[in-house]
Amino acid sequence: MSYDELKRLARMIGYSSYQLKAYMALVEHGPLPAKEVAKLAGIPSSKVYTVLSSLIRDGVVYSEQGRPLKFVAKPPREVFSTITEKLNNYIESTRPLIDSLQLIYESNNPSRVMAQSDVFFIVKGLESTKQLMWKALNAPSIDIAIPYADLLDNEAIAMIDSVSRDSEVRLLVTEDLIDRAKRLPPRIVSRTRKNMFGAGIIGDGVVLAVRYDNSYLTLYSIQDYLLDIAKTYFNSLWKDAMPIAIT
Repeated sequence: MSYDELKRLARMIGYSSYQLKAYMALVEHGPLPAKEVAKLAGIPSSKVYTVLSSLIRDGVVYSEQGRPLKFVAKPPREVFSTITEKLNNYIESTRPLIDSLQLIYESNNPSRVMAQSDVFFIVKGLESTKQLMWKALNAPSIDIAIPYADLLDNEAIAMIDSVSRDSEVRLLVTEDLIDRAKRLPPRIVSRTRKNMFGAGIIGDGVVLAVRYDNSYLTLYSIQDYLLDIAKTYFNSLWKDAMPIAIT
Protein backbone atom coordinates (compact mmCIF):
# COMPACT_ATOMS: atom_id res chain seq x y z
CA MET A 1 0.00 0.00 0.00
CA SER A 2 1.38 3.39 -1.01
CA TYR A 3 1.58 6.41 1.27
CA ASP A 4 -1.22 8.10 -0.71
CA GLU A 5 -3.46 5.09 -0.08
CA LEU A 6 -2.61 5.21 3.63
CA LYS A 7 -3.39 8.90 3.64
CA ARG A 8 -6.81 8.31 2.06
CA LEU A 9 -7.54 5.54 4.57
CA ALA A 10 -6.45 7.74 7.48
CA ARG A 11 -8.72 10.53 6.29
CA MET A 12 -11.66 8.13 6.01
CA ILE A 13 -11.32 7.08 9.66
CA GLY A 14 -10.79 10.60 10.95
CA TYR A 15 -7.01 10.98 11.17
CA SER A 16 -5.17 14.04 9.91
CA SER A 17 -2.07 14.09 7.74
CA TYR A 18 0.04 15.14 10.75
CA GLN A 19 -1.27 12.23 12.81
CA LEU A 20 -0.45 9.76 10.04
CA LYS A 21 3.03 11.23 9.54
CA ALA A 22 3.78 11.12 13.26
CA TYR A 23 2.69 7.48 13.53
CA MET A 24 4.66 6.50 10.42
CA ALA A 25 7.80 8.20 11.78
CA LEU A 26 7.52 6.14 14.97
CA VAL A 27 6.87 2.92 13.02
CA GLU A 28 9.90 3.48 10.78
CA HIS A 29 12.35 4.85 13.36
CA GLY A 30 11.23 3.37 16.68
CA PRO A 31 10.84 5.32 19.95
CA LEU A 32 11.53 9.02 19.48
CA PRO A 33 11.30 12.24 21.49
CA ALA A 34 8.75 14.77 20.29
CA LYS A 35 11.45 16.96 18.78
CA GLU A 36 12.63 14.13 16.49
CA VAL A 37 9.07 13.22 15.54
CA ALA A 38 8.47 16.83 14.49
CA LYS A 39 11.67 16.86 12.44
CA LEU A 40 11.15 13.51 10.68
CA ALA A 41 7.42 13.97 10.08
CA GLY A 42 7.57 17.63 9.06
CA ILE A 43 5.25 18.71 11.85
CA PRO A 44 5.63 22.22 13.35
CA SER A 45 7.16 21.95 16.83
CA SER A 46 4.27 24.01 18.20
CA LYS A 47 1.82 21.29 17.12
CA VAL A 48 3.71 18.04 17.64
CA TYR A 49 2.68 17.53 21.29
CA THR A 50 -0.98 18.06 20.39
CA VAL A 51 -0.67 15.53 17.57
CA LEU A 52 1.08 12.94 19.75
CA SER A 53 -1.37 13.46 22.63
CA SER A 54 -4.29 12.78 20.29
CA LEU A 55 -2.64 9.55 19.13
CA ILE A 56 -2.12 8.48 22.75
CA ARG A 57 -5.81 9.12 23.52
CA ASP A 58 -6.78 6.94 20.57
CA GLY A 59 -4.53 4.11 21.73
CA VAL A 60 -2.26 4.34 18.69
CA VAL A 61 0.85 5.61 20.47
CA TYR A 62 2.14 5.48 24.06
CA SER A 63 4.93 7.28 25.89
CA GLU A 64 8.00 5.95 27.71
CA GLN A 65 9.20 7.82 30.78
CA GLY A 66 12.74 9.10 30.63
CA ARG A 67 14.83 12.10 29.74
CA PRO A 68 13.78 13.03 27.19
CA LEU A 69 10.26 11.59 27.12
CA LYS A 70 9.93 9.23 24.16
CA PHE A 71 6.92 8.19 22.13
CA VAL A 72 6.37 4.67 20.83
CA ALA A 73 4.06 3.42 18.08
CA LYS A 74 1.84 0.48 18.90
CA PRO A 75 2.06 -2.43 16.42
CA PRO A 76 0.05 -1.77 13.24
CA ARG A 77 -2.01 -4.95 13.70
CA GLU A 78 -2.95 -3.88 17.21
CA VAL A 79 -3.83 -0.42 15.92
CA PHE A 80 -5.95 -1.98 13.19
CA SER A 81 -7.88 -4.04 15.77
CA THR A 82 -8.39 -0.96 17.97
CA ILE A 83 -9.67 1.14 15.08
CA THR A 84 -11.93 -1.68 13.84
CA GLU A 85 -13.48 -2.05 17.30
CA LYS A 86 -14.08 1.69 17.60
CA LEU A 87 -15.66 1.85 14.15
CA ASN A 88 -17.93 -1.10 14.92
CA ASN A 89 -18.98 0.49 18.22
CA TYR A 90 -19.71 3.76 16.45
CA ILE A 91 -21.74 2.04 13.75
CA GLU A 92 -23.76 0.14 16.36
CA SER A 93 -24.38 3.36 18.29
CA THR A 94 -26.05 4.87 15.22
CA ARG A 95 -28.47 1.95 14.78
CA PRO A 96 -31.35 3.53 16.79
CA LEU A 97 -31.04 6.70 14.71
CA ILE A 98 -31.02 4.74 11.46
CA ASP A 99 -34.02 2.70 12.60
CA SER A 100 -35.88 5.91 13.46
CA LEU A 101 -35.11 7.36 10.04
CA GLN A 102 -36.23 4.10 8.45
CA LEU A 103 -39.51 4.32 10.36
CA ILE A 104 -40.10 7.86 9.09
CA TYR A 105 -39.21 6.81 5.54
CA GLU A 106 -41.48 3.76 5.54
CA SER A 107 -44.36 5.57 7.24
CA ASN A 108 -44.68 7.74 4.14
CA ASN A 109 -45.21 4.74 1.87
CA PRO A 110 -48.86 4.85 0.83
CA SER A 111 -49.35 1.08 0.67
CA ARG A 112 -51.43 -0.65 3.35
CA VAL A 113 -48.61 -2.86 4.57
CA MET A 114 -45.83 -0.40 4.30
CA ALA A 115 -42.73 -2.18 5.51
CA GLN A 116 -41.39 -5.42 6.82
CA SER A 117 -37.83 -6.10 7.96
CA ASP A 118 -35.82 -7.77 10.68
CA VAL A 119 -36.30 -4.63 12.80
CA PHE A 120 -40.06 -4.00 12.54
CA PHE A 121 -42.97 -3.77 10.20
CA ILE A 122 -45.69 -1.20 9.93
CA VAL A 123 -49.34 -1.30 8.89
CA LYS A 124 -52.11 1.25 8.39
CA GLY A 125 -55.76 0.97 9.32
CA LEU A 126 -57.91 -0.21 12.24
CA GLU A 127 -58.30 -3.87 11.26
CA SER A 128 -54.60 -4.30 10.51
CA THR A 129 -53.83 -2.69 13.87
CA LYS A 130 -56.11 -5.14 15.67
CA GLN A 131 -54.42 -8.07 13.94
CA LEU A 132 -51.03 -6.90 15.18
CA MET A 133 -52.38 -6.42 18.69
CA TRP A 134 -53.74 -9.97 18.82
CA LYS A 135 -50.41 -11.19 17.48
CA ALA A 136 -48.63 -9.74 20.54
CA LEU A 137 -51.06 -11.25 23.08
CA ASN A 138 -49.04 -14.41 23.56
CA ALA A 139 -46.68 -14.15 26.51
CA PRO A 140 -46.62 -15.02 30.24
CA SER A 141 -46.76 -11.31 31.08
CA ILE A 142 -48.65 -8.75 28.98
CA ASP A 143 -48.91 -4.98 29.37
CA ILE A 144 -51.65 -3.14 27.48
CA ALA A 145 -52.18 0.62 27.13
CA ILE A 146 -55.29 1.81 25.29
CA PRO A 147 -56.55 5.39 24.93
CA TYR A 148 -58.82 4.67 21.93
CA ALA A 149 -62.36 3.26 22.14
CA ASP A 150 -61.87 1.54 18.76
CA LEU A 151 -59.20 -0.68 20.32
CA LEU A 152 -61.23 -1.63 23.40
CA ASP A 153 -64.43 -2.79 21.70
CA ASN A 154 -66.29 -6.03 22.46
CA GLU A 155 -63.85 -8.07 20.38
CA ALA A 156 -60.84 -6.63 22.23
CA ILE A 157 -62.45 -7.16 25.64
CA ALA A 158 -63.16 -10.79 24.79
CA MET A 159 -59.60 -11.32 23.57
CA ILE A 160 -58.03 -9.72 26.67
CA ASP A 161 -60.34 -11.77 28.90
CA SER A 162 -59.27 -14.95 27.12
CA VAL A 163 -55.51 -14.40 27.30
CA SER A 164 -55.72 -13.34 30.96
CA ARG A 165 -56.60 -16.93 31.88
CA ASP A 166 -53.04 -17.99 31.09
CA SER A 167 -51.09 -14.73 31.38
CA GLU A 168 -50.60 -11.92 33.86
CA VAL A 169 -52.19 -8.85 32.31
CA ARG A 170 -51.86 -5.19 33.24
CA LEU A 171 -54.31 -2.85 31.51
CA LEU A 172 -53.90 0.92 31.37
CA VAL A 173 -56.72 3.02 29.91
CA THR A 174 -57.72 6.65 29.72
CA GLU A 175 -60.52 7.95 31.94
CA ASP A 176 -63.15 7.76 29.20
CA LEU A 177 -62.61 3.99 28.93
CA ILE A 178 -62.97 3.12 32.62
CA ASP A 179 -66.46 1.65 32.18
CA ARG A 180 -65.19 -0.66 29.44
CA ALA A 181 -62.24 -1.75 31.56
CA LYS A 182 -64.64 -2.63 34.39
CA ARG A 183 -66.22 -5.27 32.16
CA LEU A 184 -63.04 -7.33 32.49
CA PRO A 185 -62.50 -9.86 35.33
CA PRO A 186 -60.66 -8.86 38.55
CA ARG A 187 -57.64 -11.01 37.65
CA ILE A 188 -56.69 -8.26 35.20
CA VAL A 189 -54.98 -5.43 37.08
CA SER A 190 -56.31 -2.18 35.63
CA ARG A 191 -55.36 1.44 36.09
CA THR A 192 -56.34 4.73 34.51
CA ARG A 193 -54.74 8.05 33.69
CA LYS A 194 -56.04 11.22 32.13
CA ASN A 195 -54.32 10.88 28.77
CA MET A 196 -51.77 8.88 26.81
CA PHE A 197 -49.92 9.29 23.56
CA GLY A 198 -50.81 6.28 21.47
CA ALA A 199 -51.74 2.70 22.29
CA GLY A 200 -49.39 -0.17 22.97
CA ILE A 201 -49.09 -3.83 23.82
CA ILE A 202 -45.97 -5.46 25.24
CA GLY A 203 -46.04 -9.23 25.09
CA ASP A 204 -44.76 -11.41 22.29
CA GLY A 205 -43.13 -8.37 20.75
CA VAL A 206 -44.21 -4.78 21.06
CA VAL A 207 -47.06 -3.04 19.25
CA LEU A 208 -47.26 0.76 19.13
CA ALA A 209 -50.30 2.39 17.52
CA VAL A 210 -51.07 6.05 16.87
CA ARG A 211 -54.35 7.37 15.49
CA TYR A 212 -54.25 10.11 12.90
CA ASP A 213 -56.76 11.36 10.30
CA ASN A 214 -59.34 8.83 11.55
CA SER A 215 -56.96 5.97 10.80
CA TYR A 216 -54.10 4.16 12.54
CA LEU A 217 -50.37 3.86 11.96
CA THR A 218 -49.03 0.85 13.83
CA LEU A 219 -45.59 -0.64 14.39
CA TYR A 220 -44.75 -4.18 15.47
CA SER A 221 -41.29 -5.37 16.49
CA ILE A 222 -39.55 -8.12 18.44
CA GLN A 223 -36.28 -6.19 18.78
CA ASP A 224 -34.97 -6.27 22.35
CA TYR A 225 -34.06 -2.59 22.54
CA LEU A 226 -37.55 -1.53 21.39
CA LEU A 227 -39.09 -3.88 23.95
CA ASP A 228 -36.92 -2.35 26.67
CA ILE A 229 -37.91 1.19 25.67
CA ALA A 230 -41.60 0.25 25.59
CA LYS A 231 -41.44 -1.46 29.01
CA THR A 232 -39.70 1.53 30.56
CA TYR A 233 -42.29 3.92 29.13
CA PHE A 234 -45.23 1.74 30.20
CA ASN A 235 -43.88 1.39 33.74
CA SER A 236 -43.50 5.17 34.01
CA LEU A 237 -47.15 5.63 32.98
CA TRP A 238 -48.31 2.81 35.24
CA LYS A 239 -46.55 4.25 38.28
CA ASP A 240 -48.57 7.47 38.15
CA ALA A 241 -51.90 5.90 37.16
CA MET A 242 -54.92 5.36 39.46
CA PRO A 243 -56.23 1.83 40.20
CA ILE A 244 -59.61 0.82 38.77
CA ALA A 245 -61.83 -1.27 41.02
CA ILE A 246 -63.13 -4.11 38.84
CA THR A 247 -65.92 -6.12 40.42
